[in-house]
Amino acid sequence: MGLAVLDELRACVVEAAEDDWVYFAELVGMVREITGRSDDLLDRTGRAAARLVRDGRLVPGTLTEAEGFIAWETGPAESAARIEREVAALERAGVWPQPGDVCWFDRPGG
Repeated sequence: MGLAVLDELRACVVEAAEDDWVYFAELVGMVREITGRSDDLLDRTGRAAARLVRDGRLVPGTLTEAEGFIAWETGPAESAARIEREVAALERAGVWPQPGDVCWFDRPGG
């Protein structure tokens, strides 16, 4: 996925995150809309999300009822690797992510 597509994806996520946190499955739809492609969609979305996290352009975390969004305590590289592992597990199982699967995202400083 090229830098222009990553920049557009990041802009979409940041805009969406102004109103509410964004879950990974939402990114899948964003990638499909931006690229117009559905082949290898889950893999491409996982790689894009991991890259944006690794570059510090998105913050992954967990959403709880009591506290809302809680950023993962791991650094960008470890968080990106976790996203890649969780997406690979979904691919192996042949399932699409549901809200809350893999992670939630917020913008840096969000």
